[in-house]
Amino acid sequence: MIRGDFSELEETQALKIKGPGAQKNIVILVKSESLGSDEILGKNLMNSFLQSLINNHIKPKAIIFTNQAVKLALNDSPNLGKLLILEEQGIKVLICEQSVSYYQISKLLKVGSLTDMETISEHLLSAWKVITV
Repeated sequence: MIRGDFSELEETQALKIKGPGAQKNIVILVKSESLGSDEILGKNLMNSFLQSLINNHIKPKAIIFTNQAVKLALNDSPNLGKLLILEEQGIKVLICEQSVSYYQISKLLKVGSLTDMETISEHLLSAWKVITV
C-alpha cells in the first residue's frame, strides 16, 4: 500500500466520524519550545497552537515532544495546563526520554509519558499523517 492510499482512507474515515472530539490517526511532532525563529513571537505562537488543539473538534492521536520541546512539559512551563487538558482529552503526550536525559530534567516533568525512540518511531510510521512543528 502506498502512502497516498492512507490519505484517501483517512478522508473516507472522516466522513463516518461525527460529533465533537473526533480523534484521527494524526501525530504531531514538536521539536522546539517555539514556532519559528523569533523567540518571543515563537513562544506565543506555540501557546496559541496548543490552545487551538484544545479547541479543535479534530484531535490528533499523539503529540510527541523531542529535543528542546520536552521543556514544554516541565512544572514551570506556561503551557503545562494546556498539555494537561490535551492529555485529559485523550491525546497521548509522549516525551522523548533521550532528550529529557540530555537536559537532565526528568524530576521536573509534570505531564506526559517518557518514551523511547522505538515507540516514537512506531507512532510516526503508523500514523496516517505526521505534522512537524
